[in-house]
Amino acid sequence: MKNRLKIGELSKESGVSIDTIRFYEEKGLISPASRSEKGYRFYDPSTSNALKFIITSKELGFTLSEINDLINIQVSKKGKCSLTLNKIKEKELDIDKKISELKKIKRTLNKVSKKCESADNDSNCHFLELLGK
Repeated sequence: MKNRLKIGELSKESGVSIDTIRFYEEKGLISPASRSEKGYRFYDPSTSNALKFIITSKELGFTLSEINDLINIQVSKKGKCSLTLNKIKEKELDIDKKISELKKIKRTLNKVSKKCESADNDSNCHFLELLGK
């Protein structure tokens, strides 16, 4: 098992917890290169790069399903930029939608906070009453 990493070694090298490595393996994003007779996982050193790819993709807002699609583009489609660009554009649209929704929530909360600021401190909060209904 030369040049193979045990799960603990992979965790240290990649900075990803053992539980997270197992989770990504369960989701099909990574897989061990082999297992020992006792069931120990052994990973290729390149798995550390795969984990870094997954973590960076998550930081950019991609879901595990979307990351799986990106991995498939990288492996099966030889990393074609046109396919990757489609995924990036989809994510940009998704982020724009979320930003719009968050701005709407912020405007609503701002209106409510102004009403609370102008209300008598001893009166019941109308916002809390509305949430409770």
